Amino acid sequence: MTGETIAWDVARVGGIVAYVLLTASVAIGVALSLGWRSPRWTRFVTNELHRFVSLVALVFVGIHTVAVAVDPFIGFTPAEVLVPMLSHYRPIWVALGIVGSYLLVAIYLSEWIRPHVGYRWWRRFHFLSFVAFLLALVHGIATGSDARAPWAILMYAGSVVLVGALLVARLFPADASRRHPVVAAVCGSALVYGIMWASAGPLQPGWNVIANDGRGSGATPQTLAALGIATAGGGQGSPAQAGTGGRAASGPSPAATPDPVQAPFQARVYGGDGNSVLLYGQLEGAAGNQFQLQLNGTTSGALGQVQLQGSDGRTCSGPVTRIGNTSITATCATGDGASWTLRLVIGSVERRGVTGTLTATPGGAAQPGSGGAAGGL
Repeated sequence: MTGETIAWDVARVGGIVAYVLLTASVAIGVALSLGWRSPRWTRFVTNELHRFVSLVALVFVGIHTVAVAVDPFIGFTPAEVLVPMLSHYRPIWVALGIVGSYLLVAIYLSEWIRPHVGYRWWRRFHFLSFVAFLLALVHGIATGSDARAPWAILMYAGSVVLVGALLVARLFPADASRRHPVVAAVCGSALVYGIMWASAGPLQPGWNVIANDGRGSGATPQTLAALGIATAGGGQGSPAQAGTGGRAASGPSPAATPDPVQAPFQARVYGGDGNSVLLYGQLEGAAGNQFQLQLNGTTSGALGQVQLQGSDGRTCSGPVTRIGNTSITATCATGDGASWTLRLVIGSVERRGVTGTLTATPGGAAQPGSGGAAGGL
């Protein structure tokens, strides 16, 4: 077990436990507001239970955040895990998790200022717990690698049903004068929209590929070389980039024909549930340059799709055209119409990932033998 595997496992488990504890905290809070208490437990005990569960939830949020930050695979910077919308990986959905975490911290610390602001304003501020729960829910579904697993779907659905049922009881008490039909209608509409969004988005094959394109899909590269892809192994004498010192050229002039480029990669594998498999890869020697390769599990129809993203967020995307025993071929196009043929040669398969070489050849047809590990395919 490598340090990278440990970090990923801790991040994954920490996020799941944090979400379960957050659900429990919100549920206990609503139950307390309804006056549902056991005669065996005093008000002090139930209130302290609520605070304790909230505190432990925050602890696991911290564990999740630290594990994500130190995981070397995706390569988050400190700013990316602390500041919303700076993440190079799924910026929108990661930002929701960051904002939700800050809300949880603020809500927990608000207990200390309650004597200064009064119970009424403190109670109003506490309603932000529902916002934090919603942000955590969307963050987990949109970024979690297990979101499509049956147990994860049951977990998210169960949490929504639990909190939703308690909220209905809170909005429609026995006293008709204290009911809130407008708020209930807004919550119901949000629930319907959320189900539609999850069904059409994160729970569908292909979401893993398109979810990362939230940082301005309108900007596209002039050429693949403009993404700064490294040559294979960073060595000398590659036909693609001879004399460049192991890095791709900064990009040919508009009139020049771009050369093939090549880069070793490591990719983490997600899915494998019979529907689809995602390879999320990092190109070595080219920080910030990543690819996502979605392979469909069906025997008919599209084989999958690929998306290559540079450190500046620009993309080249297209369909998978062939799947061999040890290689995958795809084509991708940029917004200006330039096309590339991509070949991923799988070198080794590890516990949760693969390594190999990616070769990009300009034009719609591959050029076998262009050098390196991709030659002769």
